[in-house]
Amino acid sequence: MDLGVTAVMLPEIDFDEQIELCVSLGIRRYQYSCWGNHRFDLTPERLLAEGKELSLKLTRAGLVPWGTLPAVRVDDGDETIALHLRGAAEAGAGRMRLDPPLLPLAPFDCRAFLERATSRYEEVARKLARPLGIRLLVETQAGSIASSPGLAWALVGRLDPRDIGVIFDLTSFAREGELAPGLAVSMLKNAIDCVHVGGGRRVIAGSDERGCKRLESQFCSMEESDLHIPSWIAAIQAAGIAPPLIVEDFSPGMSGADKLRRGARLLHSILKDRAEQSVP
Repeated sequence: MDLGVTAVMLPEIDFDEQIELCVSLGIRRYQYSCWGNHRFDLTPERLLAEGKELSLKLTRAGLVPWGTLPAVRVDDGDETIALHLRGAAEAGAGRMRLDPPLLPLAPFDCRAFLERATSRYEEVARKLARPLGIRLLVETQAGSIASSPGLAWALVGRLDPRDIGVIFDLTSFAREGELAPGLAVSMLKNAIDCVHVGGGRRVIAGSDERGCKRLESQFCSMEESDLHIPSWIAAIQAAGIAPPLIVEDFSPGMSGADKLRRGARLLHSILKDRAEQSVP
């Protein structure tokens, strides 16, 4: 399993510095982030204009561009989505995250919501993404209609896996609550394109007037996560798949570069132990 990084977690350093850091840490996959306040100011327009040149720098350094993560939703207009898709194609990234529609705040007709979203994904894939050779990705993100493995499968399960896959986001699983690794991996096995690896934990944030506890979620290191990361990697490998493990650590108090160093060190250690255990 190769290690990777999302550029969104490296806001302090520019593209060349990111590449140098990745090479030093044995990072092989790189995900472009076309949004946010970053020193490497990669706008969607810039990716479209410079994507080929940027990815050439990656490949010359031994990295593989592994998708783009723009801030765009499936119910945005065709022109908006097409801009991001063309950038991903120009960069040879092969895949692009496309978020589902925002969830309503009040209870709603979930079946109808899923039907509309699935139909729209199917339309975008057929009209816009497939002709460019881009696979759409849905992230199992906390607070979205795809926050759990079951909900993500309900959204993408009937679509062609060549058209649409899943970013298996472990940080969001920690924020959503306890999940059995074997069940979660089994549910989405055929759709998992890559795994976002970071840490999340739930902490007590006080009580209401009746004494009922309130919880909140915090980003943290992988070691401190409510999920036991080695068990999740073991479950993924036991399923016979080897998606890239993409570090995406938003815990506070450290630079992105230092968080990447910390995360890469842990993941290399886990994979080394797994490899040694598999030797007869």
